[in-house]
Amino acid sequence: MSRSAAEENNDRLFCWEQVNSTNRLFRISRVFAARGCAEKLLPLYALFSVVEQACSTLSDEDVANSKLNWWRKECLHQDMTKSQHPLLKELCRTGADRELRRDSIAGLFAGATSRLSASAPADMAGLISICMELHRPQLELELDLAGLQNAERNFSQELLARNGMVQLLRESSRMKEQGGFWWVPLNLLARHGVSREELSQRPSSPAAIQLLADVLGDRAFAGSEVLDSSSTQPADFTPARHVFAVSGLYSRKLRQIRNVSLDSLARELSMPGPVDLVAAWKSARKAG
Repeated sequence: MSRSAAEENNDRLFCWEQVNSTNRLFRISRVFAARGCAEKLLPLYALFSVVEQACSTLSDEDVANSKLNWWRKECLHQDMTKSQHPLLKELCRTGADRELRRDSIAGLFAGATSRLSASAPADMAGLISICMELHRPQLELELDLAGLQNAERNFSQELLARNGMVQLLRESSRMKEQGGFWWVPLNLLARHGVSREELSQRPSSPAAIQLLADVLGDRAFAGSEVLDSSSTQPADFTPARHVFAVSGLYSRKLRQIRNVSLDSLARELSMPGPVDLVAAWKSARKAG
């Protein structure tokens, strides 16, 4: 193996390590990516992962902001092709860097920065809005790679909400302090008579389990819609087949965890199985 080939292999391995640390379901969904997209999706999802880790594994907000600012500078204010970081080298090697819109990249980092100091939503409508805005730039970036710029309007708000909710749950499962559940609506805490501290310290309490069930039972999270039926749809969504596969996976996972304890979230969200593969396949078929 030449030195160049060895370096490329190491860059890919680094990207896989990042993705596996937050989103092991990607190993299933990537199988259904359209030809030409799978290779580019790996470094993109690795970028999503490092951003997610900054929001969930660094207890010091200043350190987390510094890390996000470094990535923002590398992706937006420097020539990415000159970077020596393995993730960015893989983005450039696959050509993904030339297809990603700068405003979507900026939105990814802006959303992550806002989550570091976000206020708790008052109600479910506020939570759903947070979830949608969390996932929107990620969807935009993935559609960039699929060559379907501006097609995000064809995807349902429920898809944005579900995917954003899954990420919030993943982030919470890695944050041991009560801040991990900052997104739980205030009115639900009051209704169930629990505090954020209890959600962290007594995750298996009946009140905590019922609260999570109420959140995930909301219509925005309980469905499986991918496309917005009221929008004008492109004739063929095959290039975005991976988006459909992820939607099928996440829909199934949210149904599966609806009545589990909060301390089981990490395990349930990171354990891919044969049924998950079938769910991804069924959803991917809808892309065309």
